[in-house]
Amino acid sequence: MQHLDRIRTKPTTKVFDVVAYCQSNRINDRETRKLVRLVGRFASRLEIQMNLTHRPVRFR
Repeated sequence: MQHLDRIRTKPTTKVFDVVAYCQSNRINDRETRKLVRLVGRFASRLEIQMNLTHRPVRFR
């Protein structure tokens, strides 16, 4: 019998829908298509941001 620990079975990284993430962060369609081809339909926030060529400006 295999013991499963409930604390450790939770995913450690949140996965986003790439198209929805790009729309919410105002990333253009060309860049969105490039990201979908590169990382797939679902990816973590870090994967999406590290593969952007034109990163959106963050205002503080």
